[in-house]
Amino acid sequence: MTKSVQILLTKELTVNLGKDKDGQQKSVTLPAGLQEVDAEIAEHWFVKAHAQEITASATANKELQEAFDDLKEKYDALQIQSNAASEEIAKLQKELKDRDIKISDLEAQLVKQAQTQSAVSDKSKDQPKAK
Repeated sequence: MTKSVQILLTKELTVNLGKDKDGQQKSVTLPAGLQEVDAEIAEHWFVKAHAQEITASATANKELQEAFDDLKEKYDALQIQSNAASEEIAKLQKELKDRDIKISDLEAQLVKQAQTQSAVSDKSKDQPKAK
């Protein structure tokens, strides 16, 4: 069993591996991108010239970077929602404060009106009735 190695190819490669035991030309085509290949293929001079070997730490870093990017995207979306919610809360608090002021003003007007009516009522009681 041969060891597998990860390599990164920037473009598709067709690698000539020589001839097999029957004298037939042996070649392999590797697509662009991250590939897992046998160590024998990764060590071929042409592959080495056109590929970058990926170490275990580079693979882990890539996975961590992808996870970070995903979490950052989700965080940014939640931040936008949070900002919108904060704006809505501030708007509702202002509306509530304005409504409280209006209610307070209306209550003051009712008290004044009640006092005015009470004063008018008291004056009418004090005046003698015309005959």
